[in-house]
Amino acid sequence: MEDLLLGQAKKLVQAMDKTVDDNLPQHIADIVKFHSKGAAIAALASAWVPGAGGIAATAICAGFIWTMYGKIGAEIDLPISKNILKSLASGVVTNIASGIVGVIALSTAFSIFPGLGNIGASVIMGGTSYALTLASGYVYLKIMTQLFSKGIDPTTLSEQELKNIAKTVASDSDVKDVIKEAKEEFRSKNEQGEFKYSQKL
Repeated sequence: MEDLLLGQAKKLVQAMDKTVDDNLPQHIADIVKFHSKGAAIAALASAWVPGAGGIAATAICAGFIWTMYGKIGAEIDLPISKNILKSLASGVVTNIASGIVGVIALSTAFSIFPGLGNIGASVIMGGTSYALTLASGYVYLKIMTQLFSKGIDPTTLSEQELKNIAKTVASDSDVKDVIKEAKEEFRSKNEQGEFKYSQKL
C-alpha cells in the first residue's frame, strides 16, 4: 500500500516540476495515511451509535477527505477554493463509495443490536472508512498528476469538470486494487491493536 501511495505522490511532484524537494512525496503520502487513520478511528467510535452509526461514520469520513485534500493542496501550493475542494471530494467519494453502499447498510443493521452487533459495525465501518479515505487520497493524487502532466491548471476548471475527471479516475482498475489493499492493511493493523484505543471510546 505504501509503495502505491508514495509512487503516485512522486508522479505528482514530477508532473508539477517540484522535484527539488525530495521529501515532498513522503509528506504527501503521510498526509493521506494520517487522515485515513483518523477516519478509521472516528468511524470505529461512531459506528457504536445504534441504528445510525454507519451514516455518522460516512459523514465523518467525508470530512476527513475534504480536509485531506486541503492539506495536500497547501503542501503543493495549490490554492483551490473550499467549494471546489468539497465538490471534488464529493465527486471522488460518490464514485468510490458506490461499490460499498451495502457495507454501510450492513454496518447500520449491525449497530441496532447491542454487544456483538456494535463490535461488528465498528470494525466494518472502521475498515471501510480507512479504505475509502486512503483510496480518495490516491484518486486525488492521480487527478492532479493527470492535469499537471497535460499542463492544465486545476484552479481554472469548473466543479463539474473536476467531478467528471474524478469519475473517470475513480473507475480505474488500480483504484479497486488500492481499496482492496487498504482493507487488508486495516485488518492487519487492527489485529495488531493499532486501533485498540479507539474501540474503548
